[in-house]
Amino acid sequence: MENSKYDVIIGLEIHVQSNTKSKMFCSCPTHYFEQEPNTHVCPTCLGLPGALPVPNKRAIELCILLGLALHCDIDDEIHFDRKHYFYPDLPKGYQISQYKRPICSDGFLEIKDSDGEKYSVGIERIHQEEDVAKLLHYNQDGTAYSLIDYNKSGVPLIEIVTKPEIRSAYQARKFAEMVRQIVRYLNISDADMEKGQMRCEPNISVQEKGKWKYLDGKILPIGNYKLNPKTEIKNIGSISAVEKSIEYEVKRMVDELEKGKTLIQQTRGWNADKGVTEFQRSKETADDYRYMPEPDIPIIDISIDDVKRVSNELVELPNEKEERYKKEYQLSDYDCSVLVADKDISIYFEELVTLLSSSMPIQKAAKSASNWITGTVFAISNDRKIKINEKNIPKSSLALLITEFEKKTLTRNKAESLLRESIQNNKDLKELIEKTVSESNIALNNIDSIIDEVINSNSKAVNDYKSGKEATIGFLIGQVMQKTKGSADPNKVKSILIKKLNG
Repeated sequence: MENSKYDVIIGLEIHVQSNTKSKMFCSCPTHYFEQEPNTHVCPTCLGLPGALPVPNKRAIELCILLGLALHCDIDDEIHFDRKHYFYPDLPKGYQISQYKRPICSDGFLEIKDSDGEKYSVGIERIHQEEDVAKLLHYNQDGTAYSLIDYNKSGVPLIEIVTKPEIRSAYQARKFAEMVRQIVRYLNISDADMEKGQMRCEPNISVQEKGKWKYLDGKILPIGNYKLNPKTEIKNIGSISAVEKSIEYEVKRMVDELEKGKTLIQQTRGWNADKGVTEFQRSKETADDYRYMPEPDIPIIDISIDDVKRVSNELVELPNEKEERYKKEYQLSDYDCSVLVADKDISIYFEELVTLLSSSMPIQKAAKSASNWITGTVFAISNDRKIKINEKNIPKSSLALLITEFEKKTLTRNKAESLLRESIQNNKDLKELIEKTVSESNIALNNIDSIIDEVINSNSKAVNDYKSGKEATIGFLIGQVMQKTKGSADPNKVKSILIKKLNG
């Protein structure tokens, strides 16, 4: 939201559930989604007296991996802390987290602003903690009650906290999108927000222009100016809602200030059905949580060798891949961004380019592959609700289809219909192509006789054309295309028809 009087200051807290087999401090399985409530639990994740936590090594490695991907400094020691608060979803009365010494700190992530320019967002910290349980709310015969499913309790959770350097709802959405892409590329998390595997919580404040400054990661007042407090938004269930909730909250805060009201620091929830934020509670501070070192987990050393071993899991990330596609393949910004959005799609694309490059220049191969994937293949994938992979659309067959199209053996419509037919009727695409190409070659060898036959069989259309109704040529072309089963080049057919009709 643009406002001439106020600046928008946003920091993001993003929680990501790690792809580990077991929970953060016990051996219970993490795959709880759609499982019977309270079937993946033990004394540790239920918070029973005497149960002791044992840190999950793989979860810590994934936290370090994300820190490396986001250019963070990696601490040489792991310190766990207790974060105290009392709520039904937290059976121990505290969450095992990290406070003063996060595993990863002082990183950054480059995003693209709305004008396409690169914008770097600083990352304050990335730390490891455990997730809480899930409250289930019911209403039976007018009586409201809640039950607790502890299957999610103790699932490894990585928290990413940005510096207050985001300046718009758009930038916040792009940052969240990029984090989701990165954790998926690195197999750190599936980051499915509908399943609660990723959660975003913006912290927002609005300050009068020229009356504040940003110094050493902090928002400071200039002169006697009193900073406006911030609002945290929770319950955001999608990437698009990150942007919508911030836009709404900024407008609400500015409206309050313009009416002369005083803002209070608070936590609000996002109501997606109404498209509004709603008051939940006054915002807690770090002191409210009474952090203390976790006495049941000793300090864990992180060696240089540990970090080096984890760094071997780094892959080419989406922003790096996007830059390479532009340089190596000369693709547009849009094509690049679409192709790198999903790691599996990018791999499929690159392998398809390799196949096509055996019969055409690499840049032409890349452009052809991009056009077909982002156009026809995406459309079929959405229509048929299938994934784009080797099983559903073999790359060698798609490469053959594209090659025949580029050679003008197949028209675009015919090529697309063959692809749809193979998927819809579970037919071998390669066999369909070879059969059609064979029929096309026969038809093309007899194109003159086919056109003569169409002219002789449609005297009225021929006379209409010769009397000045040139649009009739479209009908005659259609007749030829029908007899060649769509395999002839319509432009070539038109040229021959006109020559014969005017001859």
